[in-house]
Amino acid sequence: MNYYGTEKYKERMKMLDESIFSRIMFDEPEREKELESGYLVRYYYYADEENCKPGYAPVDGEICRLFKDDNLIFEWKNTDGHSRMASIIHHADGYTYFVFDEDLYGYSVLNLDSLQCMHFIPAESYGTYPDEFKETFIWCDCFYNPENNLLAVDGCFWACPGDVIVLDFKDPMTAVEPNDWHSIYRKYRCDDPDLDDIEFDSWDNDTLVCKAIGVKPDAIDLEGKCKVRFV
Repeated sequence: MNYYGTEKYKERMKMLDESIFSRIMFDEPEREKELESGYLVRYYYYADEENCKPGYAPVDGEICRLFKDDNLIFEWKNTDGHSRMASIIHHADGYTYFVFDEDLYGYSVLNLDSLQCMHFIPAESYGTYPDEFKETFIWCDCFYNPENNLLAVDGCFWACPGDVIVLDFKDPMTAVEPNDWHSIYRKYRCDDPDLDDIEFDSWDNDTLVCKAIGVKPDAIDLEGKCKVRFV
């Protein structure tokens, strides 16, 4: 299920618009991320320090702007305040996509040719605790393989070791639910208790190459999706 666009989501965004996004100034970005082919992301940040409770981090957020050759082509709001994802993907379908994040959880995809956008935030990450709530993977970077239409994603589960998930990216504009995000770390956790972190290294044809910290696992077949080996 998708949390994005629900009434609960709209109520939260209205609150954040009033407390965070309406206060962001666009004179100087807090940071920039240069991408390929003349694309650049500028991040404009605000934290509500004034209303921060003692011992808590302030509510914060970012307005993010994507430029192409200094021309603004797209803008979005990130409710986490520390946007991580910003990747250009040249897909086997002939289109170019921009993968980014609008929340701590989930991912979004912008077709850079049509400017059509897909937004996905897993509903379980905003379910009522504890019965309906479930942690989902936090995306930090992604790496597409046109040979098998798979997407490898660097990131982690909250307060857990670094991990890589793999998912089908044949249709970028259709959201892939977390049940179909295949975690490499969780595949090994029971067999290799000394395994600390897993990080993406490269795609070698249709084989996913990862770095393992703490122990070097044996090569595997990941749920029939692809072969995985470690360096």
